Amino acid sequence: MANPVEMVTEDPASSGPESVSRLDRSRFNFQHSWFDKDVLPDWEKFTASLIGKKLYILEVGSFEGASTTWILDNLMTHPDSSITVVDTFEGGMEHQGSDMYDIASLENRFRANVGKCEHVNKLRVMKATSDDALLDLRHEKACFDFIYIDASHVAIDVLHDAVLCWRMLNLDGTMVFDDVAWKGYMEDCYNPRIAIKSFLQCAEQELESIETAGQMWVRKVVNHIPATPNTDSALYYWDKGMAVKL
Repeated sequence: MANPVEMVTEDPASSGPESVSRLDRSRFNFQHSWFDKDVLPDWEKFTASLIGKKLYILEVGSFEGASTTWILDNLMTHPDSSITVVDTFEGGMEHQGSDMYDIASLENRFRANVGKCEHVNKLRVMKATSDDALLDLRHEKACFDFIYIDASHVAIDVLHDAVLCWRMLNLDGTMVFDDVAWKGYMEDCYNPRIAIKSFLQCAEQELESIETAGQMWVRKVVNHIPATPNTDSALYYWDKGMAVKL
């Protein structure tokens, strides 16, 4: 089971959200600027219609809080909105044994960053693996309007997160996958893309998707591909040749 959840409060060491514009990203301390440099324009474009609405948001994987702080500043303006973040703050498989990421201070950097946001009181942090936290959320019957998946980059983990999160995504909700083009391993069986593409194929009947430079944006829609019973007994089972192709 996941560790006890925490509600985050403003960082007392910060100058306070009232003194700095929410649009000023320079107030945060990010050692890595992937979100701002690579995907922020797409987020501003695709979430424009969500601003001001009551939203329940789930973020699976936050790292330093780059996306979390943007969500807090831009998508938490409705008084009843909330965001839940799931992260171990121990980094992923690709971070282990590297000095580039300073994993030892990762959680402190995350908490310092989100503490500078005006709506930090709407943030719930579940310090746990997605294996545990997502099952806990399912048991709580949690539902979300927007889900961002950016936790483990190992394909089987991405697929796991996708399936559990999809069950909690409201109709007409949005789910975003990061690192759709990332190829950190020579073996495709480890990389996120194969998991994301497999999920899209399995849930094709109830989604619409668009791939950007580095992410996959998916909208949950009413089932638009009804199941057609197979009445041809000669085609009732995959033949061995076709099964190999799949």
